[in-house]
Amino acid sequence: MTTTSDTTWYEITFSVPWIVHNVTTAQDAINIAVAELGKRVAKAGDLIRNANISVQSACCRGCGTEMDVATVVSGRALVGLLLTVEVRASCPEESGIIGQREIGPHVPDTPLTLVESPG
Repeated sequence: MTTTSDTTWYEITFSVPWIVHNVTTAQDAINIAVAELGKRVAKAGDLIRNANISVQSACCRGCGTEMDVATVVSGRALVGLLLTVEVRASCPEESGIIGQREIGPHVPDTPLTLVESPG
């Protein structure tokens, strides 16, 4: 963590559902979703840095196998992503709010659910 004046960098993680149109495979949908979210997060302000995007995974209840959260139906896909960023904030409790405020306008109509924060 880097400290600047009265703020610190805090790592937070959001769950982000991403819809992709006109795809035939889950891997294509994942590639497009990660690239598109990455482009949009790069436009966020100076209070956000070091974005890491990964695909959420789910465990099959029947066999216990881990699999990516990506489903394609009729050329449309829903991909579950995890977005981890560092946010500059004055306290851990504020980091999630600032993260949503800085990233939210770049991903309109997309819920950002905070799943991990230092506070």
